[in-house]
Amino acid sequence: MENPIRPVVVEQKREVHLRDYWATIWRWRWTVFTTFAIVATLVALYTFLQTPIYQASVKVEIQPSTRRVAPVADVSELGATGYSFFAEDRYYNTQFEIIRSRAVSEKVFDRLNLWNDPQFKSLKDPVGAFKSTVSIEPIEMTGIVVISMEGSDKERTTEWVNTLGEVYVDRNLEIAQRTTTKAVASLLELMEPLREKLAKSQEKTFEEAEERRIFVPEDQQKIMAGTFSLLQQDLTETRLSLSQEEAVLRKVDEVANSGGSPLSIPEIAREPIIAELYKDRLNLEQEKQRLLSQYQERHVKVVEKEEEIKRLDAKIADECDRIIGRIKTEYAIKKDHERKTLAQIDDVKGESLDLTQRTSGLELLRGDTAEIRKIYNSINSRMKEIELSSQLLNNNIRILDLAQVPLAPIRPRKGLNLLIGVLTGLFMGVGLAFFLEYLDNTVKTTEDVENFLKLHILSIIPKVNDNSSYAVRESLQSLRTSLLFSRKNRTKNLVLITSASPQEGKSTTLINLAKTMAASGERVAVLDCDLRRPTVHVHLQLDKRNGLTNYILAPENEGWREYLKPSNIPNLYAMTSGPLPPNPPDIFGSDRFMLLLNDLKANFDWVFIDSPPVVSLTDSILLASMVDMVAFVIRHNRTDKEMVRRCIANIRNVNPNIIGAVLNHVDLERSSYRDYYYAGYYYYGEGRGTKDRGKRTPSGPGTLGTPPPVEEKVAR
Repeated sequence: MENPIRPVVVEQKREVHLRDYWATIWRWRWTVFTTFAIVATLVALYTFLQTPIYQASVKVEIQPSTRRVAPVADVSELGATGYSFFAEDRYYNTQFEIIRSRAVSEKVFDRLNLWNDPQFKSLKDPVGAFKSTVSIEPIEMTGIVVISMEGSDKERTTEWVNTLGEVYVDRNLEIAQRTTTKAVASLLELMEPLREKLAKSQEKTFEEAEERRIFVPEDQQKIMAGTFSLLQQDLTETRLSLSQEEAVLRKVDEVANSGGSPLSIPEIAREPIIAELYKDRLNLEQEKQRLLSQYQERHVKVVEKEEEIKRLDAKIADECDRIIGRIKTEYAIKKDHERKTLAQIDDVKGESLDLTQRTSGLELLRGDTAEIRKIYNSINSRMKEIELSSQLLNNNIRILDLAQVPLAPIRPRKGLNLLIGVLTGLFMGVGLAFFLEYLDNTVKTTEDVENFLKLHILSIIPKVNDNSSYAVRESLQSLRTSLLFSRKNRTKNLVLITSASPQEGKSTTLINLAKTMAASGERVAVLDCDLRRPTVHVHLQLDKRNGLTNYILAPENEGWREYLKPSNIPNLYAMTSGPLPPNPPDIFGSDRFMLLLNDLKANFDWVFIDSPPVVSLTDSILLASMVDMVAFVIRHNRTDKEMVRRCIANIRNVNPNIIGAVLNHVDLERSSYRDYYYAGYYYYGEGRGTKDRGKRTPSGPGTLGTPPPVEEKVAR
């Protein structure tokens, strides 16, 4: 017998839509709700049972450098030691650590007598517990720092943080004053021995001056230095004048030796009287030349002019001799003055050397005295500056705003906590839902059947309850219709109804389908081949004995009709299992069983075979190789998809004509599926009123009657 191969239509995978996510959430809605309720409740309990914590804050202004009224020395160590960004940053970080220090906290304990406070008295480290509640937050781009403390008592917390700010500010000024006082005391200790040493040095200097007969050594040395300077300057001027006169006399001798005129010497020619005489001679020479232009050289007037010129030349010569004589006289006088000046300079040098020798010891003493005085004056000046600085000391840290008693606690923030609890519970519930959905590998939707298992949906049978009875009947009618369309001709009427695993409702589905077929007027035979755990006799209320195994083992002259039992449903017959054999595959492999199937096909419109699950038994595979069509029953939200896929692959190896799958036990009221099957069943189930119940349409040839009541038992 050839089984036609039914092509499997594979639909394209649909893109995931937001409705798919909503379907997952709705499917696990009780898990989401439970998780949400637990988390929200725990957060609410934690929030309302938590002790309220208040925070009080005091604002402190910290300047990196102190304000100085006068430019005096400062040893108070107030402010940063430098003017760079890193110096200020290091200074602020230092102040933050000082605020958090145990020293400041201990002073707060001393000022408020917190050592005997019940909150701290029993603690092993009360100061550590106190300072652990202190937090510091600098305000960006300013020198303002917010010091905050947290506690359950808002009034006491406010008092503590205000006292902490005051102690910190006072400590800064106290340290500066203490540093200044210590510096002044140190300088006074240095000045006392210096004062004594200076007095002794001055006394010794006076004794040395008296012994050396040096009364005002500074004036004496100044006078000698001035005299020496004047003499040296006079000597220099005298020697310069002598060198000039020597040059003139040397030129006079040269001119006299060469027979030249003294007028060629510039120093003589520049003399006023010589210049005047020489000018007169030029005038006479011009007159002579004028006369020569009128008269002969021997003319009386020309001769007279020549005589005048000669007399003037003689006068010029006399004046030149007189000037030369004067220069020689001045030279002799200056030469004598040079000699005397040199003598005076030697005398001054001798006196200065003698004074230096007499004042050398005194100068050493006076140098020591001056050095001691310089050190003493420097220290004294520094001390006075420090004293002035201490009087003008200005604290660079001050309280800007004292803390006010807080009106509301900072923890717990009930509204925020509840919102976080609600959102966390919701997200955890939704996340758990998607995680469980990821772990759940069962068949849940028609897409799982069509796309993953590559099977057609024959029908979707809802879970049986008071509201879904009509939907169940409609689903069985849909299953009947799918079965009619699946066979090619009326001879293809041998159908195996099986499932991948137990407890999927295949036997119940088979019996309900058989009842639906019989109610429509078709002759139906049910063959219980589940020889492991037979249930057909239970559903149809028949006697299990004298069934299939009895017929297989009966003599060959006995026919199958004696073993086929009519049910209480017209047109519906069944052959129960009979006694259970030790090895059921031997029954299905016999020739008598094949003859039985052929006879039933010839005498009935439909023959339905109930078989064991496919997952671990070979019975269903043997039966699948003998039938015309195979239908799988898959329980919704229970059967593993991978297991079903392997079972379908095993069946296809022997019979490719798997007509489809029945999705069983679907809870329509709790399902959010978008599948139109579900919506239709639910609509029809709810839409039928009670007035339609009990009405029956007369059955007959060609008429589809009302199906019998649906079997509510869930069998294998």
